[in-house]
Amino acid sequence: MTKEKLRKTFNILYEIISTALMTAAVLLAVLYLCGIRLYHVKSGSMGELLPVGCVCFVNTHADFADLQAGDIIAFRVSDEMLVTHRAIAVTAEGIRTQGDENETPDPDPVTAENYIGKTVFALPRIGAVLGFLQTFTGKILLGTAILLLLGAGFFYKRQND
Repeated sequence: MTKEKLRKTFNILYEIISTALMTAAVLLAVLYLCGIRLYHVKSGSMGELLPVGCVCFVNTHADFADLQAGDIIAFRVSDEMLVTHRAIAVTAEGIRTQGDENETPDPDPVTAENYIGKTVFALPRIGAVLGFLQTFTGKILLGTAILLLLGAGFFYKRQND
């Protein structure tokens, strides 16, 4: 491969990667501004609908009063634990929930105080990547990749001047 072909290949790859990253960043920013939050599924309580490793997109602007049986909702059971389960009944006490794969309903009803939002959609397997990026090794690799991309951008710009 000649030096010129190598440079053209590098330029194409750099353009594709940088465009994809910028598009993802803008999309995530728009979703965040619209009240959509991403949550990583870590248990199999919702079965194939929301398998372990998927990412749920939760609309935090969905009104608690508008929820109905059948809706998939996210809520807090403690400061550290968030759950996404199906609403099975709306009662005066709150919303009764249950995981699709669970034998029994959740013990406590969801109230407006611990309600987070309604799940809009989910993407499979993305959660594994997000989970990895939250580890020490993942953060080091992400930082290294960003530095390499910035360095590549500097090299790319210098070659095209």
